[in-house]
Amino acid sequence: MHILWFRRDLRLNDNESVISAVNNDAPVLPCFIIDPWFYDQLEVGKARVTFLFESLENLDRNLRSRGSQLYLFEGKSVDILQQLTQQLMEIGHKPKLYFNRDVQVEYGITRDRAIINFYHQLNLEYHIGLNNFLQTDDDHRDQWFDEYYTYVRQAPHLTPIRILTPQLSLNLPQLTFTEVKQKYSTFYETKRVYFKGGETQAQATLNSFLTKRFHGYHWKLSRPWLAQQKATSHLSPHLAFGTISVRTIYQRTKARAAELSHQPKAEFSLKAFRDRLRWHDSFTQRLYFHPEIAHTNRYSEFDEYYRPDELTQQQQELFHAWCEGITGFPMVDASMRQLKTMGWMNFRMRAMCATFLTINCGISWHHGARHYMNYLVDGDLAINNWQWQMQAGITNPLSDTFRIYNPNKNLEEKDSDLRFIYHWIPELLGYSLFEIIQGKYIELGSYQKPILDWSMTRKVNGKIVSDIRSRVRERLLANGGDEYEAAIATKTTVEKYFESKVDTLRPKGSEILGSTTHH
Repeated sequence: MHILWFRRDLRLNDNESVISAVNNDAPVLPCFIIDPWFYDQLEVGKARVTFLFESLENLDRNLRSRGSQLYLFEGKSVDILQQLTQQLMEIGHKPKLYFNRDVQVEYGITRDRAIINFYHQLNLEYHIGLNNFLQTDDDHRDQWFDEYYTYVRQAPHLTPIRILTPQLSLNLPQLTFTEVKQKYSTFYETKRVYFKGGETQAQATLNSFLTKRFHGYHWKLSRPWLAQQKATSHLSPHLAFGTISVRTIYQRTKARAAELSHQPKAEFSLKAFRDRLRWHDSFTQRLYFHPEIAHTNRYSEFDEYYRPDELTQQQQELFHAWCEGITGFPMVDASMRQLKTMGWMNFRMRAMCATFLTINCGISWHHGARHYMNYLVDGDLAINNWQWQMQAGITNPLSDTFRIYNPNKNLEEKDSDLRFIYHWIPELLGYSLFEIIQGKYIELGSYQKPILDWSMTRKVNGKIVSDIRSRVRERLLANGGDEYEAAIATKTTVEKYFESKVDTLRPKGSEILGSTTHH
């Protein structure tokens, strides 16, 4: 009996563990474990949990169309798998466990290690596959770029035509999907589902993107209103939950680009999108070799400034205003309200809101990163927490400057027609762009006045961060050798590319803060 354990790989197509488990027509028990760890966190956004449940329900339908079904268990993953394995052995089976590697959270790594040890003790076999590309050999780190493209160009794993799953009576806590909707009804209490889960939906979303939505992707992705209207792929939640593989997206996009080789702009947009796919996987790779970056500052010098300590009363007030979208800075507030409602923001707005919280509010990135992960339907720990460190000014200290986004400049350049602002902040309806930038609404309407002086906090807090960066840079350059090389090695290919093009690619809607002067 092959146990097929799904986690962040909720698909049948191009799934290594699926195709390996069904090989030679072996009987397969597909399962997913609803672990309390996932939804018992401080405040998990409804959109994130709903997307998961929809994806599971779609996976079950796809399995049933192939003569199988999804066994839905509930409880701590280690306990459930141990009991499942033992019960199968008691009725004469010799289980073999199939699952894909998951490097997202420390809990998952600890969980997998416990399961592997358990199987070792029972002298049972297991197979660990890859959900997407991951270089697990430390000796080949410098070959990641080449090996990544070798992987994404390989033929994807086929979807099984039939999966043999016998009916089993198990003494384990199981749920039907009707029971899931009843027990977790609070997660279904949403007025509108912006991102529908499931492999079927993932394929449909990719199809619509490659049909026409990709046009202008390379510049529309930074416009929040256009991004909200699906100018970007909207595949990120599907990548986060594995309802589609990066390899499938890459190859379909590459094929579409070949069809449009006579249209340079279209081809350029699709190439920009493929580059983002590589960017996505490079963060997963970084987290695999450096799991500590999910929770600790990349450089210890920042421990004196950025700490996950309990917030002071003043910080709590600033943090609450930021979370609720009532800071008095329209672009920040519109973005944070979008996050709370949709469970999503485009990348530019995520970065802008992150610098506002860390630099202007002086609040550690740990708090903002946790809030994002709770609400983002596409929350990816590898990308999220490293990007928070980046926006907080921690990463790449060898550069003399770091970026602080100006909310008003982003408003002027990314939402000059105010469609994004009017949609999320109806209190500002009727005000012109000039009046909003000038703050003409202050004291006249129902919209919140600014909670802080942006220029002053940028100067004061930015100077603190700059000084710490200078100390890190001095240490790295003084030590040289391994530590200097390690600092270089942790920078992704994409980061290096953008740094080499900094003069031509630097967004206009941002401030570049130097170590001693403001430019």
